[in-house]
Amino acid sequence: MDDQSILSSIDGFGAVTTCPGGVVHVNLPHFTLKFLPEDFQRFAELIAKARMNQDRPRKIEQRPRLQVVSTETDKSDDE
Repeated sequence: MDDQSILSSIDGFGAVTTCPGGVVHVNLPHFTLKFLPEDFQRFAELIAKARMNQDRPRKIEQRPRLQVVSTETDKSDDE
């Protein structure tokens, strides 16, 4: 990692670096993602959108309404 430039890092979590060839490396404890610069831009936009949606209040889904259905027949129908 000596020849890589650090773009961002958080101690104990990970770092984002670039190598001399321009590839962006997202280094996390158990894996590394490698992106071409234009793909890293798209990935960053994807994560930013997800983060905004995570904080957005969620709609409370309305529960379906139950109806009582009688299995008994009306006596007036039998006559």
